[in-house]
Amino acid sequence: MMRPSCLIKVPSSLKDGSFFRWWIRFLTPYHSLTKREMDVAAALFHLRYELSASVSDPILLNKLVLNKDSRALIERKLGLSHGHMKLLLTKLRRSGIVIDDRLNPSFIPDVTRNSNGVFTTLLVFDLRDNAKRPEKKD
Repeated sequence: MMRPSCLIKVPSSLKDGSFFRWWIRFLTPYHSLTKREMDVAAALFHLRYELSASVSDPILLNKLVLNKDSRALIERKLGLSHGHMKLLLTKLRRSGIVIDDRLNPSFIPDVTRNSNGVFTTLLVFDLRDNAKRPEKKD
């Protein structure tokens, strides 16, 4: 693999959830979320990460993240009414962040607790004129 030609460090924290806010902002080209919808998505990813410390079964983990108690916790944390939270979750479903009543695995960052405090992702920009462009999903 080639050496990266550019390195950008993004100071963030898993503890306070800032990593997940940066992550969902980074993915903006792949969704059309408003700032408030991104706040809810980041809170869901953060909650999933926190729950993964004690729940290893992915099916159970997915159920816990979107259950009634978890939604109420995020409502309180973000100062949302129950109705507003329902509306935002509907928008997350329409945008593909939530599918089949679980977080879309394509958007979940692979953050492990033994990653030495560093999450790395690699972007490859193919600058060749004949490079195939990825097809846009509708």
